[in-house]
Amino acid sequence: MPYVISALHFAWDTAGECLDRALGEFGLDGVELSLHASHRRPHCTEADLAWLAESAPPGAHLSAHIWENLAQLGPERSAAALRGWLPVCQRVGIRNLIIHGGSHPDQREGIRLTRQTLAAVLPEFERAGVVLNLENHYAYTYRNCQELFSEVWEFRQVLDLDSPSLRCCFDTGHGNMTKNGVELIRELAPWLAYVHLADNGGIDDDHCGFRRGTTDWDGYLAALREVGFAGTYCVEFPVRDDQAPFRQCLRELRGE
Repeated sequence: MPYVISALHFAWDTAGECLDRALGEFGLDGVELSLHASHRRPHCTEADLAWLAESAPPGAHLSAHIWENLAQLGPERSAAALRGWLPVCQRVGIRNLIIHGGSHPDQREGIRLTRQTLAAVLPEFERAGVVLNLENHYAYTYRNCQELFSEVWEFRQVLDLDSPSLRCCFDTGHGNMTKNGVELIRELAPWLAYVHLADNGGIDDDHCGFRRGTTDWDGYLAALREVGFAGTYCVEFPVRDDQAPFRQCLRELRGE
């Protein structure tokens, strides 16, 4: 299974340096890029994407996170935004996009709008061979953020679209905040293709180092083994001067 790191969580100046650190220094298989319509740091610039399209090492595993608020944009604008990333994915060689469902003042309406968006674009993503991985997020009631997709029933409202280009991303930090991580892993196992590795204190999305917060790592890793998870693991906590938490995380994931 591929092991990658979020490009938002370590230091680099050029796309070349980004991949050199991930593949060389960190010993990983690739990078999860951050794509934003601004094409400004901390996201990938046009120059980064051009370099990756021309010079990324063969076999480097490239995925990407996009940040559109699908439910708030509405089906037409959100579908256009998703379609807009397809040429980038094809040019750079990205096969997995991590997406949020977004937020909405009416939870069920927000899920309905997200479903409508996904239904419209999934045939195009299937033809392109690109997978949308819908990530679990904060509880709907968290600080009045009205974030969608933290509970199993919300995911089930869209997963019956039954597309090979619609899968789930489980974020361990978000699961720690909503206290239902093991349930999400077990119930969403048939669609689970991507895991974000993050830790926090159980209240806010702190992104502290591995086992430096209160995340139930033993429970989560046991559940992932139990369901036979074989997808992508993505480090989504800071890897700066102290790499001890990062190295410990890799050892545990690899059973070393």
